[in-house]
Amino acid sequence: MASYRLSIVNEHFSDTADLKATDAVRAWQEAIKTAIIIAADQVSHGSPFFGAEVRLEEGKTLVGRYVVSVGATPLKD
Repeated sequence: MASYRLSIVNEHFSDTADLKATDAVRAWQEAIKTAIIIAADQVSHGSPFFGAEVRLEEGKTLVGRYVVSVGATPLKD
């Protein structure tokens, strides 16, 4: 298994973590899943929107960089 470094950053939140995955695709799946879990927590606690940069690195190599966003708004009947 390869080791990857995951970073999730926005104006209110910053975190990094190491994760192990069999390949870059599995690492990206875990990175996106982690960002969505954080977003769901933020939005469910009253923030109408969460957006963050998600970076994945393998050693000193940048595997990829994405923006993950989640928002919620009430609807009228």
